[in-house]
Amino acid sequence: MVKDAHLFAAAMSGVKPLKGHKARPVIPRAKPEGPLKPQKRSLAALGMTRESELTADDHNFDRDVSRSLARGKLMPQASLDLHGMTLAAAERAVATFLEDAASRDLRVVLIVTGKGLRLEGSRMLGGRIRAEFVGWLNRADNRQRVRAVRAAHARHGGGGAFYVLLRRRSSASSRSLRATPQR
Repeated sequence: MVKDAHLFAAAMSGVKPLKGHKARPVIPRAKPEGPLKPQKRSLAALGMTRESELTADDHNFDRDVSRSLARGKLMPQASLDLHGMTLAAAERAVATFLEDAASRDLRVVLIVTGKGLRLEGSRMLGGRIRAEFVGWLNRADNRQRVRAVRAAHARHGGGGAFYVLLRRRSSASSRSLRATPQR
């Protein structure tokens, strides 16, 4: 690092500062003495990627699928209504529903959580299932099946429902080798 500072200073020695600016001398830093602290590195710097957490917005949702849903050209292939369930029952129902939908290789499903708005005292409180729903989708077993999530269109429940875009199974695992003609 000190060597680089000297090289930079030598390269900049003939450069004149802009009007109204003073030239600042380059002072090389000495290497720190003692043990070095381990540096934190991002996953990208290490060549690894981590899937971002799901959020209920349009950023990760497929644009063509989103447009088709909004225009009514595409309908959810299956739906699950969580009204009247406890938190634990709703969480189990979501996991089972996603597992079943993924096994049937569905693309878009609708999950109705309900808005759950209620007046308690002088405050308006939201529903617990709706608040926990995206967190359930981010759990490891569900996350491997789910690609994106967004609020549903008014015709499918609006703010009380979500479209869930599921991942496609890889084409290699769904094909049989016997079905491939041999040459």
